[in-house]
Amino acid sequence: MSAPDLILVGGTVLTVDAADSVAEAVAVTDGTITAVGSDADIRDLAGDATEVVELDGRTVVPGFIDPHSHVSMGAPYIKHAALHTPPVGGIRTVDELIAALHANLKKNNTPPGEILLGWGYYPDEMDDDGEVTADLLDREFPDHPVYIVHVSGHGGVVNTRVLESHGYVDGIDNPEGGTIVRYPGTDKPNGVLWENAWIPFVLGLLEATDDALLAMLREYARWGTTMVQDGAASIEQVKNIRALDESTGLPVDVRSLVLFNELEEALKQGLFDEPNTRGHAVQGVKLILDGSPQGRTAFVTEEYLTGGPGGETHWHGLSVINQDDANALVTLAYQNGIQVFAHCNGDAAVDELLTAHRAAKDAGATPPGRTVPIHSQVMRLEQLDDYVAEGFEPSMFTIHTYIFGDTHIRNFGEERAFGISPMRSAMEKGLKPTNHSDYPITPINPLQLLWTSVSRTSTGGVVIGEGERVTPAQGLRALTINAAYEYRCEADFGSIEVGKVADLVILSANPVAVDVDEIKDIAVERTFKRGVTVYAA
Repeated sequence: MSAPDLILVGGTVLTVDAADSVAEAVAVTDGTITAVGSDADIRDLAGDATEVVELDGRTVVPGFIDPHSHVSMGAPYIKHAALHTPPVGGIRTVDELIAALHANLKKNNTPPGEILLGWGYYPDEMDDDGEVTADLLDREFPDHPVYIVHVSGHGGVVNTRVLESHGYVDGIDNPEGGTIVRYPGTDKPNGVLWENAWIPFVLGLLEATDDALLAMLREYARWGTTMVQDGAASIEQVKNIRALDESTGLPVDVRSLVLFNELEEALKQGLFDEPNTRGHAVQGVKLILDGSPQGRTAFVTEEYLTGGPGGETHWHGLSVINQDDANALVTLAYQNGIQVFAHCNGDAAVDELLTAHRAAKDAGATPPGRTVPIHSQVMRLEQLDDYVAEGFEPSMFTIHTYIFGDTHIRNFGEERAFGISPMRSAMEKGLKPTNHSDYPITPINPLQLLWTSVSRTSTGGVVIGEGERVTPAQGLRALTINAAYEYRCEADFGSIEVGKVADLVILSANPVAVDVDEIKDIAVERTFKRGVTVYAA
């Protein structure tokens, strides 16, 4: 055997294989892992041209795999105004929010008539209730169409210029599956929009340039992520990333999901790829069945304790796609062997996905396997048994326990809030749950995600479901081999084993050995994609 191109020696290698084996060193040849073992044995393999990386006691893990995020949506956001409250950002009041928008307008030298956008808006955690309306935006920014994206991505606030451009005028009815919030005592829209009143005209609002896409993907690499999802892509966005992969290559692999409204056209164009495709691949179709729990639009069977975002009472959230349409979409996907990924935050949305899945089977369609309910948050534990029975694999979102946990307690009460993203229960039933960032909804950092799955502690210091805490080793699996399994590429990715792709990350410390609260502070020092460095601190 020829000498390896690269060896990493003198450290701890968490292989994340079936036995969670621990080694000391790893060797890579032509982008493939060719040996895993002791420090002495791997050193002996080195040749004159071998790059030797001395770990000096540091830890190597498989490249992190983000099983749900938004590359095409997140990339153009980078240059716009970040409006996050603590712990992500520093916006605490409406005055600070408006100041941040003015500063961004000046920084970008945005000319009149062009879009002013802010993202990460979270009024629930602002000190002054965070109320922003069209009237306020009209006064502050009379020359620009203004969009403020709620931290959930499922709603936001716009000014009158934007409302009128979409026909949202006094007296307009709510669209099916959407809410237009009104000024008190009137039928006049106040600028706050949710779900189907918001999503249709913001999904393609900002298109990413090639430079922005590459910058976004390099940001994933900086956090040790070597495979990432573009979780709600238009056909145009799919083609943009595919062209970029063919022309310059991508620093990390991208798995695109075609948004449900373009499924038929994507099938006609033959856009879907085989599961083991490397580089960029169109993995499946994305359904959006409900909204967000922090935005009070997740579709739940037991009503919200705090009512709806527009002051509604006896509120159960919103179903974005009706049951008949969901049945037809899942059936069409299964008939064509297309993997289904469905945004399901609430238990009623999970029920809708299960009903659509069973309707597709009753219609004679064979599921291709590993249907993925994305988020699986405010769900009933017995629904995990349905996942097992139907071959579903949930993609969970444990960072909600940290950033939004206190809000969930207010919205749902402790019993439901403590059960969100029930990762431990899922693992105990033999499922392979994953954990995702949903960027730009929450930060990319996989070590923070890992910490939240182990700690489940809110910013207010409340443990959001002690019984659903997992071990660090289990949390690491959710970010590596389990994610590869959901993508149906576990034979090539997700663990450090001979014959697999050499996607590797060097960490400053061992996440399964340090104290729990130290996990989130571990630094990514180097990221290898197919044995090539794509990030170095």
